[in-house]
Amino acid sequence: MLPVAKQDEKQRIRRRLQEKAIELAAMNRWDEAAEINRQILQLGEDPDIYNRLGKALMEQGLYTESHDAYQHTLRLNPTNTIARKNLARLDALIARGFGSGQANRKPRQQVDLRMFITETGRTAITALIDVPRTAAVDALVTGEKMDFRVEGKTVYVIDADGTTVGRLEPKLGQRLAELINGGNRYLAAIAQSDPRLVRLLIRETYQDPSQRNRISFPGKLGEGAAYVSGLRYEEYEDLLDEPDEIDEPDADLTDYITGDEEEELGLDEIEQDMGDDDGMEE
Repeated sequence: MLPVAKQDEKQRIRRRLQEKAIELAAMNRWDEAAEINRQILQLGEDPDIYNRLGKALMEQGLYTESHDAYQHTLRLNPTNTIARKNLARLDALIARGFGSGQANRKPRQQVDLRMFITETGRTAITALIDVPRTAAVDALVTGEKMDFRVEGKTVYVIDADGTTVGRLEPKLGQRLAELINGGNRYLAAIAQSDPRLVRLLIRETYQDPSQRNRISFPGKLGEGAAYVSGLRYEEYEDLLDEPDEIDEPDADLTDYITGDEEEELGLDEIEQDMGDDDGMEE
């Protein structure tokens, strides 16, 4: 058994490395984050560090290696929810031959989710439609920045590589297509992604003067001062001072929004407002 002084020094080194790994992850420097986590594991196995290593490898497209890391998590902690969730995603990717085939994709950009403060008329959360079953969709993570591609009255949602991951439903798509063509700008990020559902957060970041009489998202999207409490890097949450929380499931963004779980975009109100817009423009 190590003397107390050496144990304390080992813990200090471990903590510094953990902080460095989290910092690197926040900057999308996943190869360096993976290496730091490997150094931490040399000081002793830990399921949370294996989770972070798995995350860093998955972000690099090294799905087989990431799978191995998460398997080590379950060896040490068979009930770990984060590892189980990501292993299910990785199993689907590997089964389709993507063991390491995504390594050259562009780095994902994580959005500071605090930017999506729920504000009536400027913020929306909506489910995508026509979501393809592809490796790009399986690899989506909460907080990942998305872009829009407007084609006529249709708005497609695309990732950093330009791969389509779905589209906005027709009423909302038509409205945003008009507003984007009119000069408005929007920020979008993944709110939830699983085999059943992909939900997108959208926020108006700039309103063109020509659109000043138009509300981007009519209807009430939340109650009171609902807001996203902070940026989450899934397994890279900086919870070093709250160790009891590390093994909690990685909540989707919807867990951070108060109000009715099913209250999404008021599409009926959008339809009504679209008629009002026409009246304004006459």
